[in-house]
Amino acid sequence: NQEQDLGFDFGFESENEESFQSLGPAAMISLLAMFVLLVVQFRSISKPLLIFLAIPFSLFGVAFGLYITGNPFSFFSMIGFIGLIGIVVNNTILLIDAAARWKREGHDTVESIALGVEERFRPLITTTLTTVVALTPLAVSDPFWEPLAVTIIFGLLSSTFLVIVSFPAYYIGFDVVSD
Repeated sequence: NQEQDLGFDFGFESENEESFQSLGPAAMISLLAMFVLLVVQFRSISKPLLIFLAIPFSLFGVAFGLYITGNPFSFFSMIGFIGLIGIVVNNTILLIDAAARWKREGHDTVESIALGVEERFRPLITTTLTTVVALTPLAVSDPFWEPLAVTIIFGLLSSTFLVIVSFPAYYIGFDVVSD
């Protein structure tokens, strides 16, 4: 007599768990690839590190958004977070590029980042708000996609705010340390 275990998986939970676990290595590979591309592009290790410092700015919004909407950190919120990282990195690259251009024109570090924020403020706010507006219907109309949309919406709002308000201090600090 052989005993056989009989199991039921009505929600494909095992497949979801495997997918969720595979996202960790995929996210690490994508972060490494982004970092290498940034090192090659900027011909520096410090600027990509500075850019990557902005990624945690989105975590505040992600945690808050998932909490107030009652969504768990799931496979779809993780997918949203991976996409969000790309947006945050892009916003920060544009800000650093603007500051670097002002610095090449002879401005000191503080003036350069201030002028960079002033120059990129409207585009950062505009792209953030258009993304939020575009994702809002998805967040409120489809529970399936809600965690992904909420993750991007709230993460983007917090990262944009913190990139504008506190990132200049990191930029100045990095410049002081690298000189």
